[in-house]
Amino acid sequence: MIKTQKFRVLVKVVVLAFLVGLAFNLFLYSSSSSDNGGQSFFSWSDGSLSRLMSMSSGDSKQQRFPKALIIGFSKCGTTALRAFVSLHPDIVSPLEEVRFFTLNYTKGLEWYRQKMPPSTPSQITIEKTPFYIMDREALERIRKFNESIKLIISIRDPIARLQSQYAHTFRNVKDSAERPSFKSWCQGDAFSEHVVRFIDYATHIRSVYDLFPKSQVLVLSEEALENDPISVMKDVEAFIGLRAYFSSYDFVFNEEKGFYCFNKTSPNYRSIINSVKLNPDTGCIGGEKGRAHPEIEEEFFQQLVRAIRPHNEGLFSLIGKRFEWDNFKDS
Repeated sequence: MIKTQKFRVLVKVVVLAFLVGLAFNLFLYSSSSSDNGGQSFFSWSDGSLSRLMSMSSGDSKQQRFPKALIIGFSKCGTTALRAFVSLHPDIVSPLEEVRFFTLNYTKGLEWYRQKMPPSTPSQITIEKTPFYIMDREALERIRKFNESIKLIISIRDPIARLQSQYAHTFRNVKDSAERPSFKSWCQGDAFSEHVVRFIDYATHIRSVYDLFPKSQVLVLSEEALENDPISVMKDVEAFIGLRAYFSSYDFVFNEEKGFYCFNKTSPNYRSIINSVKLNPDTGCIGGEKGRAHPEIEEEFFQQLVRAIRPHNEGLFSLIGKRFEWDNFKDS
């Protein structure tokens, strides 16, 4: 009987201590909230209840700096790459290009962090700005920011990239008579600086290798992403250190578009709707993808092949692998 009474007293003491501690913590939280705008912890309508539940459940979603960047190249499928990778539950990514290390660097790191979507400690944030690779100073800023960061680079058939850039440049010029010919846009010369700007991947990738070890750099082919997105996603999973997740059921080939889109019947489709700009009818990435490429006169096409081929060989030697691009087969 005496032992039972002692036990009851002990329980009461423990409960009282817990309540006192809880009340003290609530007081501190209320004071802190008041200092930040006069909101009380007990004002449930302001979201304090949900915050308390979040705290108690261990949910620590917050905006975090990226641990991986898609740094280039423009018109090489970086939008599709970011979209497909974002399907992975362990990845979060801002919808828009942040361009912090080029245009917005003076705004500071806190500004950059606040541009990232909330994530849990187990998730990895990826940011995509394809212009980073074209700017040596931006690459140096990235190294200063995080010398261990993972970098992903997407490249494509150089002639196809030229065509895509041409289509993008004149996307708002509806009358073909008002657009220059493709050859004129290339300054009439397959060896022109204008052409080299878009076909010389090696110079810029070499700058990346100067600042980062090759083990931190993944070079992908846009054509592989178009033809076999699952294999590319598995490469990205292995490179970043993600658990295997992607399934061939996540993507479906769209005959009309000529490339893979998200499979709307996949159970994972709903998770991507707010993270990617999609055509709700097709599940395809909206915007510019799929524009018609300009025709190239055969003589000028052969000039481009001869001018670009040495650049390709230098590139393949640099990155240690080859890509079989259609425009350079049997020529």
